[in-house]
Amino acid sequence: MKKLFSSIVATDSDGIPYNIPNTRYKKWKINSLGFRGQEIDLKKKKGQIRIMCFGSSETLGVHETEGKEWPSQLGKMIKDKYPEVEVINISIMGLSQKMRKDYIEKYILPLEPDIIIMNHHRLFFHIRESVRGEEINIIPCLMNGNIKNNSKSRILFDRLLSKFRKAIYKFLPNQVLSYYSMWRLRKKIKMKEKEYLKNNTPLDEIPENIILQYEKELDSFIDYLKEKNIIPVMPTFPLLTTFANKDVYKKILMETRLTFFIEFSEDGILDAMCKLNNLIKKTAEKQNVLCIDIDNLIPRTLDYYADELHYTDKGAELIAKNLYETLIHSNFCGKRKPISF
Repeated sequence: MKKLFSSIVATDSDGIPYNIPNTRYKKWKINSLGFRGQEIDLKKKKGQIRIMCFGSSETLGVHETEGKEWPSQLGKMIKDKYPEVEVINISIMGLSQKMRKDYIEKYILPLEPDIIIMNHHRLFFHIRESVRGEEINIIPCLMNGNIKNNSKSRILFDRLLSKFRKAIYKFLPNQVLSYYSMWRLRKKIKMKEKEYLKNNTPLDEIPENIILQYEKELDSFIDYLKEKNIIPVMPTFPLLTTFANKDVYKKILMETRLTFFIEFSEDGILDAMCKLNNLIKKTAEKQNVLCIDIDNLIPRTLDYYADELHYTDKGAELIAKNLYETLIHSNFCGKRKPISF
């Protein structure tokens, strides 16, 4: 994802991250307005309803086949019954909490959105900022990743070493390979803990004051959308691993911690996710906003998850289907009058 991020995301003169228009990196194609998917008009047609899908990499789409990310599948499902409804994937990787309103104001409001489906896990980065006492840069772990100014000889050596390992792996029993893989993973985690945590221990439980602070910011953002005459829709955030199955997917959870959330222990990641989804439900009820419990609708297997946070084609299809059915049942796609609260 580091290469994907650096290929399609830039920062404008106001410091706001945006997808670079007319960019293509492998299967990811950004249209002329800076969104993943087909070309759309800046000006909304009369009678048209625009549904915006707003998240990070899990909504932008990472592992799915091109055109199978859930916003794209949702758009195709809705189009069959409501041709006047347009679904747009406005997701951007690495957008900070503080930049969220600015991004919407500058890049989304000109498209006159009617509904924004909010899919996010910014709570993790919010906690990290609170723990560190500083603002986290855009996708910190992905962008730093212990980046070194490697020489050509070092790069060549690493490639040769990688090929040598692959050759050796072919002759080793699966049990030995599994043990070695976990040993290397634990070693990398310890090295990263030493770099980022210093003498502190990873968080096993998220402090209540941080949750309350995040709740205020979430409330503020929803109030902002309402002021702009936009309907917020709040799905819960699905995660492959739970306290019940963490031993089954232990390696995947450890890899996620290494890549994204080194400040958290494995239990800390799961605690944060539980609290995030409880907060989404609580906030949606308080704000009288539609909440769709995606987290409890997707089976927690590798048929639906490509990793801890991202989906397979099948997982994205199930998300799209549940969002579609809920939106249709709630008659969100049949609105014709101006939205009011």
